[in-house]
Amino acid sequence: PASKTADATKAQALLEGKASADKTPPAEGRFIVQVGAFAEPEKVREVRLRVERSGLKTYTQLVETKDGGRTRVRIGPFADREQAQKVAEKIRKLDLSPVILAL
Repeated sequence: PASKTADATKAQALLEGKASADKTPPAEGRFIVQVGAFAEPEKVREVRLRVERSGLKTYTQLVETKDGGRTRVRIGPFADREQAQKVAEKIRKLDLSPVILAL
């Protein structure tokens, strides 16, 4: 079906770090909070440690970009945007700039 193809295209774009053309958030689904994408392993460790000391569990995703390899630091998934927003606010208090992504 066309909706599965559209969902697959959105998911692939998110995995590749591209912004989705559809800016309308889904009413329900899965959301993640991305804390950042870093080239230096030391920065990844530093950010993960800061976030995990606040009680949040992180995971990483390695990606290749035009500027070289990056490690994304992420939290989630969350069942709804409200949960993701609460976590993002907690991360902002750590002087980091989180982004909420819909999967």
